[in-house]
Amino acid sequence: MQESRPERAVRSRGGWPAESRSASRTGWLIAGVALGLMPVHAAAQEAQDAPGWDYDGSRRGLEWSNPETGSFFWVGGRAQVRYSTLPVTPRDLSDFAAPSDDDLDINRARFKIEGGLHETISLYHEYDLRNDRVLDLRATYTPASVFHLRAGQWKAEFNRARVDSSGKQQFVERSIATYWFTIDRQQGLVASGRVGAGEAWDSSYWAGALVGDGRGASGDGGEPMWLARWQWNFTRSVLPFSQSALQRYEEARGSLAFAYVTNESGYTRFSSNGGGQLPGYADGDDDRYRVDQFLQEYAWQKGGVSLQQELHWKRIHDRASDRTDTLSGGYAQAGWFPNERWTTVSPRLEFAVRAALVAPERREDGSPGASLSEEYTLGSNWFFNGHRNKLSADLSYLAIDDSFSDRSDVRLQVQWDVSF
Repeated sequence: MQESRPERAVRSRGGWPAESRSASRTGWLIAGVALGLMPVHAAAQEAQDAPGWDYDGSRRGLEWSNPETGSFFWVGGRAQVRYSTLPVTPRDLSDFAAPSDDDLDINRARFKIEGGLHETISLYHEYDLRNDRVLDLRATYTPASVFHLRAGQWKAEFNRARVDSSGKQQFVERSIATYWFTIDRQQGLVASGRVGAGEAWDSSYWAGALVGDGRGASGDGGEPMWLARWQWNFTRSVLPFSQSALQRYEEARGSLAFAYVTNESGYTRFSSNGGGQLPGYADGDDDRYRVDQFLQEYAWQKGGVSLQQELHWKRIHDRASDRTDTLSGGYAQAGWFPNERWTTVSPRLEFAVRAALVAPERREDGSPGASLSEEYTLGSNWFFNGHRNKLSADLSYLAIDDSFSDRSDVRLQVQWDVSF
């Protein structure tokens, strides 16, 4: 199985090597964000004791804000300590042969900084301390609710499960479908907004052009990745990108979404590492693979109950071999706070269940495709302070079945996630 390459050699089309151009671009982006935040930080330092400024170190980190102008500045961090009985999530049969020693590790360590100028411009940066890499570096312009414009690098708004922060998940790890279908972090420009607020057709939209080479890419000079997502807020209210029914909404909040993305690149999948390959695909030249993806998504919360579901369809055309494969899959999950039924149970406790499936590829020549992958997970959360401080435990049954054999295993994961 070929994993994403942590350090990718993107091909140069003349001039500086692509790696140097990428580092240079990242450096300039970081410098731009830093310069943009300097006046906000200076204003916060000078006026934190002045009337109208508030300091809040518990809600989202160290924060200064001015309600009169909408300016703000905050610094925060997050860490995850995880114990798992499986070192890797199985993607194909060979992964079951990996050493099965129990693993206790700092799974994530993040540094975050954000500043806002008045009410319309915000700048955000997130850095992965564990792997020493830039994750998010973006600017957002929000002149009106019907139109927002975002530029930089961030998790593109394709599917809810990936946009949901790893610190706001209902389970220790995302479903097995994420590996196969997410487009993850990309660089580019996306317009979004909400139209028809409060009406029967209340909707949110996202549309834009992305580089299409994943996190940290410098671009291959080819066609961009085109993204379109439409979300019907059928309850006439917006459900945030966050899992678990912590808000205990008295009135239901839900959405039904559809999304499409098309891309030409040297990759068949994306992750926080950047561009990489699904099992069975070779590293390719620029624009070797044409990938088209469709998504149907549903999410709903009310009281202590939450539901979330995605269906994916993905087509990969390999120009080198002139082969076309299709892949489908998805997941469904539900969560429940038993305190809603029995008041003697602590309101901090949540139980959850999830099922996920990735179906075999269907190839035009009729040859065998990828293996069938299944996941069934029982989960629980104890929220000390919402998603900012929680203890989670999952028990998963993972199975892979192909034309010749099948393998399965049980995985136990325990994780403490804390933001500060």
